[in-house]
Amino acid sequence: MRHHRSTAPRRLAAAAAVALAVTAGVLTAPAVAAGPPVAAAGSAESAGAQQEVPVIQDGGTLYASGISGFLTWHSTDGVSSSVWTRYADGSTTALPHGTGAYRHLRGTDVLVKVDGLVHTFLDMGADAEPVVMDLGTLGPGYQAGYPVGPASLVTVWSNPSGGEELHLVTATTDGLRAEPVTGLPAGADITSFSAPSPGTVLVRYADPADTTAISRIALVDTARAERVVDVAPAHPTGSVAVSATHLAWVEQPTSSTATVVVMPRGGTPATALRIPLTKAGSVKVQLIDGWVLYGKGGHDPSSAGPNPLYGVTARSLTGETSLKVLDTYTASATGPDGTVLVQGGTLAAGEGMYRVAPGPDGVPVAQQVASTGRPTALTLLGSDVPAVMDFDKQNPAILAWRLSSGAIATATLTHVATGRTVRLSLYSSGGRVEETWDGEFDDDVPGPNGAWTWRLTAKPGNGIGPNLDATGTFRVQRAAVPHDFDDNGLPDVLGLSENGTFERHTVINAATDWYAVYAPSTVLGTGWNVYDRIVPTANVGGAAHADILTRDRTGVLWLHQGNGTGLAHRVKVGGGWQIYDQITSAADLTGDGRTDLVATDKTGVLWLYKGTGNATFPFAARTRVGGGWNAYNRIAAVGNLAGAPAGDLVARDRDGVLWLYLGKGDGTFASRTRIGGGWGGFTQIIGVGDQDRDGRGDLMAVHEQTGPSLYRGTGDWRKPLAARQYMYDYHLPYGIYY
Repeated sequence: MRHHRSTAPRRLAAAAAVALAVTAGVLTAPAVAAGPPVAAAGSAESAGAQQEVPVIQDGGTLYASGISGFLTWHSTDGVSSSVWTRYADGSTTALPHGTGAYRHLRGTDVLVKVDGLVHTFLDMGADAEPVVMDLGTLGPGYQAGYPVGPASLVTVWSNPSGGEELHLVTATTDGLRAEPVTGLPAGADITSFSAPSPGTVLVRYADPADTTAISRIALVDTARAERVVDVAPAHPTGSVAVSATHLAWVEQPTSSTATVVVMPRGGTPATALRIPLTKAGSVKVQLIDGWVLYGKGGHDPSSAGPNPLYGVTARSLTGETSLKVLDTYTASATGPDGTVLVQGGTLAAGEGMYRVAPGPDGVPVAQQVASTGRPTALTLLGSDVPAVMDFDKQNPAILAWRLSSGAIATATLTHVATGRTVRLSLYSSGGRVEETWDGEFDDDVPGPNGAWTWRLTAKPGNGIGPNLDATGTFRVQRAAVPHDFDDNGLPDVLGLSENGTFERHTVINAATDWYAVYAPSTVLGTGWNVYDRIVPTANVGGAAHADILTRDRTGVLWLHQGNGTGLAHRVKVGGGWQIYDQITSAADLTGDGRTDLVATDKTGVLWLYKGTGNATFPFAARTRVGGGWNAYNRIAAVGNLAGAPAGDLVARDRDGVLWLYLGKGDGTFASRTRIGGGWGGFTQIIGVGDQDRDGRGDLMAVHEQTGPSLYRGTGDWRKPLAARQYMYDYHLPYGIYY
């Protein structure tokens, strides 16, 4: 049979297992992670040199182990395929599947393709012509068989007159010859049969004279065509293994308990070694010289928690020594010369195929002969955390990490400048862990813009190996907004206490119909009672963050530039500002993208100071807007409150009526429109920016009896304010708000 190379080997550095002789050449374990030699305790040697092992296709399941290679079964989108991989170089042969399956002649490179009753013998180690055996030529009643020789099969024949017989079928020059296997009781109901080792057939059957309804286990010597071992297990059986000297099986009293039973082929169950196990559903067994191997699959991400049976354990048949041979287990197959090939992995060398055999001191060792390139230890395969999270454009953001297996994972997000953290419990699906994040801390306060770090802590879902700890970075960004002094995209409310402490407060839940709540405050400074006017504004000085203007009692105006976490040292704007009784800002009134300021003098004239964006000279020379503004005892710049092209003003007259002045975008305003009466009980009316993040400015009003309330902008000049929303202010100190 002609073979072709479809995959090439790769060189991988690793801590290697004890070297075992194989026909294909020198084989070692790949470097997936640094660690101790992949060898059992007590082995006589270990190796640390860099050697070669082929890297094979991942995702297949081991089915057979031959002299020169092994067979794996694959299923992709419901389509099955089989692949023969050579130990020497990792080259592969894809085998046609069709409607049939492949069976293996143990201890050889011979595979048998089964299509109905047609059996095609393929020697994967030589270019020999296939041998075809069609059991249909023997007449009706035959089942598909298992190979027991290079041209012989064992199968079941259903007698037309009733009953079943085990037949040995051999290809001769005159055709197929079938002969019955003796020793099974008359009327035996054969439930399954296979050929687990050279020259031996394993038969499970029900004895009509036995009322326990538990299948018996029999071994048939194909050379003599007769039964040589017959066992009646105490409980239903699962996996069975056969060697030249022993028979091992798994008894399953319940779905979660099992007993590994190992009996010499000449012994009885009463004298057999019995190893009781818990959490032991689907335990598999294999035999090598003087040892029994057992374990269950545990690397699957769906594994339900840690289990000591994950991986492969070796137990001595002559003592009580027990040791872990592999950390994970997927499948196994009897190999030539008393070896076992195991698909599994170690924390040191990763997932792949391992040949398990006694070392020079008789203790089993595992040597990796092929690698999937996939680690056994929980490993971060990749991060899908966005490098930049723009919460103006995407809210929430998806943070995800790709892991080598299932895990219980959390992520801690830390804002670098402030040290504040967010802890996310991650949802796990297979090897992917993820969670959405709305950009907020646990107290619902938005996290600041700027540099962040993430730390992923993941515990292997199967309990195999150490926890994973990984770190990375990302940035949060939002557009700068007026009144935002902690750079988190949400305007703040400022408070000045009677003792001169100046504080910043974040309002949360403003976008709901419930009470808005103040988050705990942050002190921006002390001694601020030297100022008789404090004017929160947007970016006046050209930096990225909102600023504050103050006027001291001598009439000097000062600029305090925001830096995202606090305020820089004040810069003098100029003197003579004592002529104004009201000053307000935080809006672009001229449509040039810069923040402007308006002030009313004591004669009632409204003046416009157009912003320059320069901290040295933040405002151009004033221009007159109009007179008569002394009719109002409160004015506030509120940004785009009612859908006009630029910032708006609200003004309260001395009768308690609130009026709206829609900005035209050129520094002037449309004629006033009445918002409503009853505003006389409010001590303060403040433009507090866009608290609910709907693109419209909002208004805060402080009542002398009921405290602060929020009025959200609607964007409709006919009804510019939504219904009053009370603000739960237990975090706010007594004082003046801005």
